[in-house]
Amino acid sequence: MSRRPILALLLAALTLTAGCSFLAPNPESYTSTYEYSVGVDATGTLSDVTIRVPLPQRDGDAAVDADAIAPNDTVDGMDATVVDTEYGPMLELTAETFVVETRYFRVVEADGMGRREEIDESEYDPENPDHQKVSHRTVTVSVTQTATYPIETRAPVGASPTFVPDAAREPTDCPFPYRDETACFAYDAPVYLAYGSADSTRVSGVVAVYGSNEWFAGGWTGNGYTDRVSFAATGPRDGWVVANGTTEVGRGTYPSPEP
Repeated sequence: MSRRPILALLLAALTLTAGCSFLAPNPESYTSTYEYSVGVDATGTLSDVTIRVPLPQRDGDAAVDADAIAPNDTVDGMDATVVDTEYGPMLELTAETFVVETRYFRVVEADGMGRREEIDESEYDPENPDHQKVSHRTVTVSVTQTATYPIETRAPVGASPTFVPDAAREPTDCPFPYRDETACFAYDAPVYLAYGSADSTRVSGVVAVYGSNEWFAGGWTGNGYTDRVSFAATGPRDGWVVANGTTEVGRGTYPSPEP
């Protein structure tokens, strides 16, 4: 055999080896995180407010530290703390009065960028598409924490932070197309709502925890799960309500590389 074919074979082998090396997972890139988020929205003023929403749990304890949620013990003008309840640890939001005022805005452009500018009610034109009327107020919290890689994302209940781990979860349809590994489950979750309001005032909210593993293998990829609790109520409330829980597991690329 001449040297030219041998050289061609060597180059092909080197190219194949380099390609496999590039596509192999990089252990230094392995990361795991989970994010806890809360959003509560009110369309009218509330008085004597106490709202309790689930915290993600692991081994019966809250998986998110209170100081991480509310470093100053407040969230968007409400007092915030972690409390123990008959349903496990929860985030409690309280306020003597939660004022909701209608506000008016217009969208203006400067240097090719759009921004929202508050205007007086007298300037508001409902026919103007650049004018906006906002008749609600939202409280939001978002906390991201790192975890030891890898976290369990195909069967997270009992192994990774989730809401109401002892709830009876029943299979349900997933909202988006999914692979064979993905599955969704519905369950009932407790939320505490106590406040005075007008009969037409609507209070709604979403609480979610998202856990994920990520790594680099020729590009970033990973897998994850989401546990979400949503609720809505109209008029004054004074006690526990049943909210809708949904757990989505096994979304992404599997298996996770070995640590």
